[in-house]
Amino acid sequence: MRLERIAANKIKVFLTFDDLQERGLTKEDLWMDRPRVHQLFRDLVMEADASLGFKADGTLSVEVFALPAQGMVIHISKNEDIEQEEDDMIEMDITVDERLDLFYKFPDFEAVLQLVQVLSRLNIKNGTFMFMEGHYYLCFPASTQNYLGYDRFVALISEFGNACPYSPAVVKEHGSVLIEKGAVTVLADAFGFRH
Repeated sequence: MRLERIAANKIKVFLTFDDLQERGLTKEDLWMDRPRVHQLFRDLVMEADASLGFKADGTLSVEVFALPAQGMVIHISKNEDIEQEEDDMIEMDITVDERLDLFYKFPDFEAVLQLVQVLSRLNIKNGTFMFMEGHYYLCFPASTQNYLGYDRFVALISEFGNACPYSPAVVKEHGSVLIEKGAVTVLADAFGFRH
């Protein structure tokens, strides 16, 4: 689990599926309004208070973004414009969303090329290639067709890069889109990996 303060009234938490399993929860549990799920969010808020000084009082907005095979990103915001009551009650407004695309961060261009070489041999062609703050990114939409199956495809990509906990939209906005569509094919052709 990783905690990060985004603003004075907002934090971001990255939880892996292993973190959820340690707490006796699954990704599917988050879609249901269960006391254990609310307890998870309370625990996260208390840990954020202890480690980041994020005081949780009043109404909180909790947005959960499930990332396939990676974990989830949780944004917790304080709604400071609402009148505070004199009790220790924390009210939560929870939104859950699931991202189906695969979004990976690579330490250098060489790692991207190594993956592209393997993917081109497997006839995988698509993807968006981006760059931001010294790192390269590849995003594969949910529609990526391959015979490997989803779990094996994720495992293959994970050999070369790391799952990225934030949205491709962040990289598109704050970085550069180098190849919008067909990134694997474009890179494979440019570097002579296709036969």
